[in-house]
Amino acid sequence: MARMYPREVPQHVLDNPKLSSEVRVYERMRDKLSGDYNCYYSRSWHEADRDGAEFDGEADFIVAHAKYGLLFLEVKGGRVSCREKDGQWLSEDRDGFKFRIKNPISQARSSKHHFLRRLNTSRALSGRFIRARHGAILPGSVRPRRALAPDAPLEIIAFGDDMETLDRWISHRMTEGDDQRESPLGLDGLRALEELLSSHFELKAHIGISLADDARTIERLTAEQSWILDSLADNKEMAISGGAGSGKTVLAVEKAIRSAAEGRRTLLTCYNAPLAAHLRAVTQGNECLVVASFHALCRALAQKAGVELPSHGAQSMFDHRLPDALVEAVSNDPDLGFETVVIDEGQDFHDSWLHALRLSIKDPENGGFYVFYDDNQRLFSPENGFLAALPESSIALTRNLRNTRRIHALMAKWYQGRRSIPAGPEGEPVGSIVCRKGETVLARLKERIAQLLSSGQVMPGQIAVLSGTGDALTSLGEKIASKPTCRADDVRPDHIVVDTVRRFKGLSRPCVFLIGIEGLTDPELVYVATSRANILLELVGRAEDIARLKQEVEAAGP
Repeated sequence: MARMYPREVPQHVLDNPKLSSEVRVYERMRDKLSGDYNCYYSRSWHEADRDGAEFDGEADFIVAHAKYGLLFLEVKGGRVSCREKDGQWLSEDRDGFKFRIKNPISQARSSKHHFLRRLNTSRALSGRFIRARHGAILPGSVRPRRALAPDAPLEIIAFGDDMETLDRWISHRMTEGDDQRESPLGLDGLRALEELLSSHFELKAHIGISLADDARTIERLTAEQSWILDSLADNKEMAISGGAGSGKTVLAVEKAIRSAAEGRRTLLTCYNAPLAAHLRAVTQGNECLVVASFHALCRALAQKAGVELPSHGAQSMFDHRLPDALVEAVSNDPDLGFETVVIDEGQDFHDSWLHALRLSIKDPENGGFYVFYDDNQRLFSPENGFLAALPESSIALTRNLRNTRRIHALMAKWYQGRRSIPAGPEGEPVGSIVCRKGETVLARLKERIAQLLSSGQVMPGQIAVLSGTGDALTSLGEKIASKPTCRADDVRPDHIVVDTVRRFKGLSRPCVFLIGIEGLTDPELVYVATSRANILLELVGRAEDIARLKQEVEAAGP
């Protein structure tokens, strides 16, 4: 059997009665010709001449053989005739209807010259005079006694009489003639032809288009979550849990803004300083709203209330002295207290810190206390007694809205909490930038980012480079691909964010590149790392480390 391209006749061709003759020829070639023939069906082409005029055409069949060369064939069904007065070719179907058709010999000849020109531009075939023939197949017509036209002698046309022995007719047509200049197509010619004619291709996705489309979907899904806040209206204390990307931060911000808009002195706080900087940026212009990281808040209120603090301190300063100073400050000056406290990333807080924040509420009877948390991201505090004692929201944040489904599929492998359901767009596959022996992570990283930036697919402000180790950041410098960088607590629109995974906790970027992945061994840290990208996530490092994060979950994770 011949090698057919495509391997099967497309369904839309099978369903079209007007193409039944082409289907019949396809099947004859497939079944009659031997395996050293390659047959290409329905290959369109486009060409422009030196004056800019454009021409389109199609070869019904191109038959190729390493020894015999090329044969270009046009198929016309029905009973074919040529009108004497104007030379118009016609085809008459079984019902007696006549249709105008193009001259098949002229069509086949044009396709032959076009593809020969294309082949001669390839390095392998340049200058070679390849044996090439053209002809027509008229399966619905009987062979006549004389030539159809000066350019249509009978030997270059197959008729219905020839269909049962079409293989022999094709072989004879390809080998007839004795031009000493001609050379066989050869195996290299077969490869060049396949590269030219094969319709299979897979283009790389333009990340910029994907970013825009996916970002709109994620933005819409996240906005839909705001209705959940209505259920909190009658609850003065509530713990709201959800996995990464479920919209916790968006809801925390919206709850704080709503409270402040009612004239209530409201606190929006979190553990991470970079996240606090982000929260301040998105809540500007709300007079009754105070936004600060927890320990910065403790220090600021202590100073206002005149509570003395040591200038330097050990870990106990953060674990105990600063939280105690917050309680003392509000006790000394009740005006420093709050009417509503909203906590984001509450799983990072020690129980004593949460207790101190509750004591900062001026009027416990009428105050509001809301904690948004993810019980799978306990990187900074293993305690959960305080959260467990709070009333739990009856509405679970189980839908992942921030990440694409492909990113979610990876991060879900490292998630131990309540089942998370992906609701975002499918997205691009999680990328792997494998650094082989002698290649540095930073060189490959900069090369990839430069390629995305230079092609206009992403903007610097959409990119974050996050490291599993602090050491990997020291060699990055102040610029990547000629674009300035910044830390997560000093984000600028035209800068690439460069920071550690831990410091970026609670934040996200459309595009995230993970480096220092050899340091990502803690399952919860891997979960945080793989959930920071909204749309494009790429892992940079050794093949074994990438495989571990992507697949070898049982060896190092949940």
